[in-house]
Amino acid sequence: MMAGFPGRPVRARDADRAATCARLDTAFVDGQLDAVEHRERVAAAMTARTLAELAQLTADLQPDPDAAPPPAPVPMAKPHRIWRAYAVGLVVLCLLGIVGYSCAESGPRSAVGGPAAAANGSLFTEEGWQDFLTWLREEHGGTAVVDASVYPDYARVEVLEPDDPRHTRATLYPERNFGDLTGNRKLDDPLVDLAAVDHAALRALLDEAPRRLKVRDATSRYVVFGFPTVGPDVMIVYASNDYKQSGHLFADLSGRVLQEWPVQG
Repeated sequence: MMAGFPGRPVRARDADRAATCARLDTAFVDGQLDAVEHRERVAAAMTARTLAELAQLTADLQPDPDAAPPPAPVPMAKPHRIWRAYAVGLVVLCLLGIVGYSCAESGPRSAVGGPAAAANGSLFTEEGWQDFLTWLREEHGGTAVVDASVYPDYARVEVLEPDDPRHTRATLYPERNFGDLTGNRKLDDPLVDLAAVDHAALRALLDEAPRRLKVRDATSRYVVFGFPTVGPDVMIVYASNDYKQSGHLFADLSGRVLQEWPVQG
């Protein structure tokens, strides 16, 4: 079966885009990309139309010996095989405990500082969430952030540098040193105000995510804010299990579900 017409570019699938994003996340973790390059390439991957465009985004990266082979451009390929490769990449990020596009029910236990609520794995409780917002106000001058990936017992947040809103810095809550990850942004790029999140609705979505996304025996649930291609008013709730099944949904900050991507099959 032909993969495409001669001389014509082969169209990318959502699974191809997801696999490329997973590889970019791994490259960010091991230092091949800085925060700005990572964010820009992920945004480009999510909107890429062809496999050639995706290939250009990873052409200068070192090969990952543990990564699954890139998805073949066969129209009838089963999507769940590609999502398995994506899940493997996410697990690598989980073990390193650094980047937000990963799936860990529990964050780094060695984290020090910060309220006990987060250290005890209850960041999604009302008390834990309010402690998180208080920390943002006290340490970073407000609750508006570039992006955030929030897990039960820790969060990775990209905040503005206080002396120049064009510069950003990644930090962990509870605070610990994990390297100097800085970046740049345009002054008119929108921020996410985490204080605008309906916490009760978010908690309900996290509780409902395994059922809605058809993830049985879920071991991981987390939420991402400020993903490059979805805008500041949308949060992405993820759920996955030990069988490398994962799904996600988009919702606005009030908790209204906009779109769902459940487990296939």
